[in-house]
Amino acid sequence: MKRWIWAMVAVFVVLFSIDVCAQENERGVRFGGGADVVSGYIWRGVWEAGPSIQPTLVLSAGNFSATAWGSVDFASTSYKEMDLTLAYALGPVTVSLADLYWEGSAADRNTIGRRYFHFGADSPHRVELGVSWCISQKVPLTLAWNTVLFGAADVNSKGNRAYATYVELSYPFAVKGVDMKAGIGIVPWNAYGTYGIDRDFYVQNVFLNAGKSWTVAGSLQLGLFTSLSWNPALEDVNFVGGISLRM
Repeated sequence: MKRWIWAMVAVFVVLFSIDVCAQENERGVRFGGGADVVSGYIWRGVWEAGPSIQPTLVLSAGNFSATAWGSVDFASTSYKEMDLTLAYALGPVTVSLADLYWEGSAADRNTIGRRYFHFGADSPHRVELGVSWCISQKVPLTLAWNTVLFGAADVNSKGNRAYATYVELSYPFAVKGVDMKAGIGIVPWNAYGTYGIDRDFYVQNVFLNAGKSWTVAGSLQLGLFTSLSWNPALEDVNFVGGISLRM
């Protein structure tokens, strides 16, 4: 698993080097970051944690980006997540490789290690490959496919490797200055270890997001956002909101 991770990182580093060399005079390297405070953390239609703070740090150069993202709930004991994502844009297509590390339920802790630098059979990491395609600027319908390649928790209800996959179709639009996005997400086969649902092919996420941002204090961006989502597979609904700061 560790060899595959480093091999994939090497591929992205090569793409990054080529892109930076070709566009160094034109674009350069940029840094950004910020944090969100949310009333609840929902991931792909599944409730993960209550009120949380979620910091972000982004490095970008040309078509390449590297993002660090985390989430800790205000209880500070029940949930902690740290994700690292490398992405490369090829026109309307973006390819990403993400390392997802989180401390889940008590049941997970009995079978999955908590050591961050551990890559054995009980590794707490999930490595996920993603591809998204935006049809066009005029029709910004986006299709995204994400599949887990490695990870001890990536199993189906029988304990076999699941290659947990999530497919989402989304469409952004605006209403009187408010940025909106609607979409639907499905899980095409059993991925019980990742999403906690013991079923094949089901709709996991139907959502409507709304948000608006303002520039304050020079380059600082202040935003407000809400997300209403239904999970038909769990017969669940969640409505959360948050505040974001970006620099």
